[in-house]
Amino acid sequence: MEKYTELNKQFIAGEWRDGMSKTVYDDMNPYNQEVITSIQMADQNDIDDAYSSAKKAQKEWEQVNAFEKADIMEKAVQIMKNRRNELVELLIEESGSSFIKANVEVDFCISITREAASYPMRMGGEMVPSLVFGKENRLFRKPLGVLGVISPFNFPMYLSMRSVAPALAAGNGVVLKPDEQTAMSGGTVIGKIFEEAGLPKGLFNVVVASIEDIGDGFVDHPIPRMISFTGSTPVGKHIGALCGKNIKKVALELGGNNALIVLEDADLEKAVHSAIFGKFMHNGQICMAINRIIVDEKIYEEFLEKFIEKAKKIPVGDPTNKENLIGPLINKGAMNEYLEK
Repeated sequence: MEKYTELNKQFIAGEWRDGMSKTVYDDMNPYNQEVITSIQMADQNDIDDAYSSAKKAQKEWEQVNAFEKADIMEKAVQIMKNRRNELVELLIEESGSSFIKANVEVDFCISITREAASYPMRMGGEMVPSLVFGKENRLFRKPLGVLGVISPFNFPMYLSMRSVAPALAAGNGVVLKPDEQTAMSGGTVIGKIFEEAGLPKGLFNVVVASIEDIGDGFVDHPIPRMISFTGSTPVGKHIGALCGKNIKKVALELGGNNALIVLEDADLEKAVHSAIFGKFMHNGQICMAINRIIVDEKIYEEFLEKFIEKAKKIPVGDPTNKENLIGPLINKGAMNEYLEK
């Protein structure tokens, strides 16, 4: 089985092509700072093409037999199983994921896509009582139409697939805009998976674009009926306001400031283990990461001693080494921000 190629291209209207923007993005390995590939970025014309393609293909996809839709989702599941090593390697190289984290992420992708395979069978209807005598109400589950998905860098493959697979399975068209730092693992490789699975041409599109080139054009576009965004709270507020202005549905998963509270009667070994995992999983680059550890003063010193001891033993370094649990932060800006705190 040959590895996927052309992952540095845009996936628009069923074709793998360069974007129309003059901007070229160098996709770098965050551990060694080597350029993995260069991507000709998309501009607003590409965004228009992608949404128009999804809208056109969705009309036919909506009418496709539920069993056929489910079969394509199951094929995507099998493809991810067969290509697990390839997907894990891509996540390690592009996102700096550890071997364990990358495998967990692929498992998540497989699970959500398998669950999505049941969605076509749920797109039925039901009869409910009516306030009007002699009448009945009928409720039907119908696809929205076209969705725009914006995904982040930290769990790029899963946080894209989590929105993409259910939306497609329910009969929608989708345009995905991954974070450019993980354009392949969070975007174009998913295009390859569904293309290989037999998804109709043009239904699912992947555009890699910078905000400098497209501004609010991805969210403001008149075609998508809903925007799914995972990322920072300030950007989420902006996207929510844009969707409200345009009467669009919106799903936002934003940043957190999460606390672990350790009480006096806690099992210290378990508490320390939880604190280490919650703080250092994927180098702390997770919205659910623990940012505050609040410990009862009666056990504070003992907890702190155990925490420091355990933290010192975490294997750190090259994420291609399967023993290492902590690798690089995604970019130098993230590292500098951390050092300034």
